[in-house]
Amino acid sequence: MGLLQQSLKARMTAYFLLVSVLVVVALASVTYFLAAETQKEIAIDQFDLTADHKEFEINRYIAEQITVVRNIAELDELRAAADALLAEETGTAAYKTAHFQLAEVLFLSTFLDYGSATASDLTEVFMMTRVGGRVFFSTQPDDEGGYRLNHQYFVQGQKETFLQKVYPSPDTAAPTLTVSTPLLSPTGELLGVLAAHVRLSVLVEIVSRQTGLGESGEAYLVDAHNRFISPGRFGHASYPRGVHSQGIETALRGQNGAGLYDNYVGEPVIGSYRWLPELGLALISEVRASAALAPANRFGVMVLAVGLLAVGLLSIGIYLIAVRITRPILAVTETTLKISAGDLTQTAPVLTRDETGLLAQNFNQMIARLKKTLDDLAEERERSEHLLLNILPAPIAERLKHGEDTIADSFSEVTILFADIVNFTPMSAGLPAAEVVGLLNEIFCEFDSLSERRGLEKIKTIGDAYMVGAGIPIPRDDHAEVVAETALDMLDVIACFNQRHGKTLSIRIGINSGPVVAGVIGTKKFIYDIWGDAVNTASRMESQGLKGGIQITEATYKHLKDDYEFDDRGMVVIKGKGEMHTYMLKGRKEEAINE
Repeated sequence: MGLLQQSLKARMTAYFLLVSVLVVVALASVTYFLAAETQKEIAIDQFDLTADHKEFEINRYIAEQITVVRNIAELDELRAAADALLAEETGTAAYKTAHFQLAEVLFLSTFLDYGSATASDLTEVFMMTRVGGRVFFSTQPDDEGGYRLNHQYFVQGQKETFLQKVYPSPDTAAPTLTVSTPLLSPTGELLGVLAAHVRLSVLVEIVSRQTGLGESGEAYLVDAHNRFISPGRFGHASYPRGVHSQGIETALRGQNGAGLYDNYVGEPVIGSYRWLPELGLALISEVRASAALAPANRFGVMVLAVGLLAVGLLSIGIYLIAVRITRPILAVTETTLKISAGDLTQTAPVLTRDETGLLAQNFNQMIARLKKTLDDLAEERERSEHLLLNILPAPIAERLKHGEDTIADSFSEVTILFADIVNFTPMSAGLPAAEVVGLLNEIFCEFDSLSERRGLEKIKTIGDAYMVGAGIPIPRDDHAEVVAETALDMLDVIACFNQRHGKTLSIRIGINSGPVVAGVIGTKKFIYDIWGDAVNTASRMESQGLKGGIQITEATYKHLKDDYEFDDRGMVVIKGKGEMHTYMLKGRKEEAINE
């Protein structure tokens, strides 16, 4: 599988092999099924012909036995002997003499080859009285004296020659076939019925002949009780409930047919089945499907072998063609590997003028456009990075790029500065909008330079107010000092601005130190902002401070008292906070400046 995934030549050859093998297998399968169907039809036709022949032989044999029984009953000597026997009283010497004479006549007339009515295929010949159906003579003496009043062969045999369908013997339950005919006196009066049991083994012999069935075929007879007629199989322990198959059951329903089905032992066979209504028997002819379909199997295997050989030879040719086709593709692939390694100066060689050559040309054009696109993307990315860093601190921007959805951090020590330009709003009311924005931008750009130079984080501007912090997003120990220095520089920036433009602007600054929470808010036009009481207090220091001054809280004062000079304002009422001790930052102490 790994080779197929890595080699186009192997994949093309394998696909051809797969399709070809499927076609060959399909062709062999169709050929096999057509041949098998044809072979099955031939076998069925042959079985039908064989079954017709066997049925003819059976009917001829039965007709012969009927004729034999009728001839026996019509023998004058037999009639006279039977009439004489019936005239004597049972058990007397005259009865025994008459009985012997009847037996002698029957034997000489029927059971000798030179007799006038040969009866070698009759297992028993017996005679019954007209009244009561008593057996008064039988070639099986043990049966004499019995009554057969209710037997069909007795009832029907008084009227005409009658063939009773195969039935189970009352004594042995073995299949029995009986022929009966009226027995008349020499004067034509009805004495009784003469009957004979036909030897069924002859039927079995006729059916069992292998003519037309081959070595694996068999034919057999089954009676209406699903029992074999064959003496060797009758009552076999393997079939305690008789034998059953589709062919047997269909024939016993009186239907004839043929087809492919499982026989009585569960083997697939092709068989012909028919019902013999005169005998009450099913004639079954079968041959194992494997033997019957062997020619079709051999033909299918031959087609498959030839097809696979052809596929093998064609595969070699396909592989050679695939090598030629894939050569320019492999060249493009090699170029692709070099490009994927970062070398965008590579180009694919155009080796042909066909579709693969067009592919190489288009590939080269694509790489040229890709290189230009990557250059444009790199430039655009640099601009985007710069823009993002103008909006967010660099560490925060990196966290956003790495997939953080919510950014919120706590800082224990931060110094916040609020600055508001006093009198800017009244002054801007009489100036054009562009000039107002230009003046404010000039001041805030100076403030931005101060913040960037000292590493402060500009939070935002609101109108003419400016907010900056130190110690966020990266904590630092000198957060108060750098904010104080920035505040002092802001006073200088405003002074220089007034001197350049002839203005009288002033600035009010408030500073506080303490803990804050910082984070990014919003999904569009998001900003980095800070929250907390320390922020609110710094805002109050600015709003309630003095024009041109820097008001700080006692928290910030504690950080700066050693290096800076202050004016103590004492306790000042701060809106929302109550009284607070505040200080006005004046500048650095001389010794701190010298240091």
